[in-house]
Amino acid sequence: MYTIKAVSLASGVSIETLRAWERRYGVVRPERDASGRRAYQPADVIRLKKLREATQNGHAISKLAKLSDEQLDTTALQAQSAEALENNASAFVQRMLKAAEHYQPDHCDHALSMAMALLPLRDVIKQVLSPVLKSVGERWHQGSFTIGQERIVTQCIEKHVTIALDNYNRITSGQPIVFATLGAERHEFGILMSALLAASHGFRCVYIGPEIPAEDLAVLVTRVNARALIMSFVFNKTANNQRELKKLLALCPSELPIWAGGKEAESLAAGITDQRLLVIKHFDRYEQELTLLAANKA
Repeated sequence: MYTIKAVSLASGVSIETLRAWERRYGVVRPERDASGRRAYQPADVIRLKKLREATQNGHAISKLAKLSDEQLDTTALQAQSAEALENNASAFVQRMLKAAEHYQPDHCDHALSMAMALLPLRDVIKQVLSPVLKSVGERWHQGSFTIGQERIVTQCIEKHVTIALDNYNRITSGQPIVFATLGAERHEFGILMSALLAASHGFRCVYIGPEIPAEDLAVLVTRVNARALIMSFVFNKTANNQRELKKLLALCPSELPIWAGGKEAESLAAGITDQRLLVIKHFDRYEQELTLLAANKA
């Protein structure tokens, strides 16, 4: 259960606006604690964040209040907006790939700079960076991209994401979230982009990078008093990673939330019953959990 202050901070809806929305439109119906204060469920936090984003896109709260959570995700105007955004994002993806094809790192850099300036950050990550990295990986495996062409794109992305992450960290404070990959996991771009998205939600983020031994990672999260530990698992070495993860769970503070994402995360977590471990399967679920974690900060 969350206080009205926590919900306001996590959803971006001011306390005054939240009270007005509840009174006039019944957008959520919080319970009351023993002292008569509002007490909100996790679902309320997620719904209010969706409502705030929809109103920023021009929708009237009086109409939005009547919609279910599913309808909020699938209104016609939202779909049209998403389609236009996807088309714009696709153009940046193609510009970056074309720049790599022609060995033009400056053009690749310019395309990503424009994308980050013109698109919401979550859409840069979801609609530009993820598709670019996937396409580059496929082309490299097929032999149609050289290592040099692959590096033009990956170094461009690493530079821009690192700079943006550093800029966010300059204006945040409090307990950090630690981001890393464990053991022999070399794939770091997913976790790097996850750190950037968390930073945009107001969290201070400590990005450690790939291939960190469990013992070292446990010491680090303890010493920095981490709010949470987030890891990515893409490399198909489930048995080795699972041994490292079990070791990490045994060494980390008992109250530390540990999230695992990436295509191998679910198989990795099979058989592990530790309640601290949460497998994040989808991008939208990750954002929802960040929203709830922000509410828990207050």
